[in-house]
Amino acid sequence: MKITAEEKMMYEVMKAIYDSGIPISFKGSMVLKACLMEAGYSEDTRHTVDIDANWNSDNSLSSEQMIESLQSALNKNGPDLDVSIYRMYGEGRSAGFELTEKDTGEILFTMDIDVNRPTAPTKIYEVEGLRFRGISPLQMIAEKFRQYLLIRYSAE
Repeated sequence: MKITAEEKMMYEVMKAIYDSGIPISFKGSMVLKACLMEAGYSEDTRHTVDIDANWNSDNSLSSEQMIESLQSALNKNGPDLDVSIYRMYGEGRSAGFELTEKDTGEILFTMDIDVNRPTAPTKIYEVEGLRFRGISPLQMIAEKFRQYLLIRYSAE
């Protein structure tokens, strides 16, 4: 399975955050792709344009704390990108971040982070030498099934 240059940069961001020790676990298409690669799946998959994650903390987080933590992780270990917030988290809403090229200000991709939601089982994944913490395959299946049930039974 091929990963694009943009996906590789997203994995580099995920690794930088993992290496920093921020209590973030990743989910969504980037983790599913890593899971499929580990299982030997070689067909190409749908390209994604964002990173999805969970941030679990003992306290509420301010937008400044989140930006500072993420930016510090990238400055130490990641690609040369700037982090900004465009949506604060709240009840039923994830925090939204834009990751931009420092020189041009061009938005390269976004990151949606759920804050202080129930924790999910995780495991360590590795893609092209880039390690990160992501939700477990069983948790991915459970989440997809939950979404299916919500859609199925909310229509009735």
